[in-house]
Amino acid sequence: MSVNQGVHQNTTSRRILLVDDDIVLHALLQEYLTAHDYRIHSLLNGEEIDVFFQSSPPDLVLLDIMLPGKDGLHWLGWIKTHHPHLPVMLLSAKKSADERLAGLEVGADDYLTKPFHPKELLIRIQNIIRHTPNKPSNNLITIGDNLFDPLHEKLERDNTVIKLTTQETCLLQFFYQNAGQILTRDAISHALSGNEHLPLNRSIDMTINRLRKKLGDDANDPKHLHTIWRKGYRLILDA
Repeated sequence: MSVNQGVHQNTTSRRILLVDDDIVLHALLQEYLTAHDYRIHSLLNGEEIDVFFQSSPPDLVLLDIMLPGKDGLHWLGWIKTHHPHLPVMLLSAKKSADERLAGLEVGADDYLTKPFHPKELLIRIQNIIRHTPNKPSNNLITIGDNLFDPLHEKLERDNTVIKLTTQETCLLQFFYQNAGQILTRDAISHALSGNEHLPLNRSIDMTINRLRKKLGDDANDPKHLHTIWRKGYRLILDA
């Protein structure tokens, strides 16, 4: 069930989705964050998140853990699976370290316990958004023989369209924004999920291997996505 969605008139302001069954909190944050140039959209449970995202994903999600029906950790996992680049801050009245760690392990970018001061929330929101890569733009990007379309999540090469996953798109966008630079796994992990890279987690390497294939790179001698031994990866645009 949705509650009233207040929209700030500044169309360049950031969009925040608040998912929480506390109507009083909705009213408080609606007034406070709108006054600080954020557009706030509100849901009372997680069941409508999928439908909401189909119109346009927000810039950040504020997600309560103790929701009616499926809890916030379930919806956090769903968001990070389908929109891995989207930052999520968990809100909870519980202060236990176990719950906080569980949320961070699933991929939360931050965790704030209730009750909290609105200004602290604002500062945390600003910090998260400041360190979040920009959303894909309409501009087409040339990478060797490939034409990269971030908005539609695809590559084009030799008149063939090659679809990309959302995570592949975000990763390739991040590489493009830092073309020529060596990016460590920690830097990549922070850019995609806000978390440090775990040594046993091979998801970054697997995503890069898939990107190489889609870019037409030779696995043994890639032209574009280079592995820098013991340091990380580097994207070369013209090879």
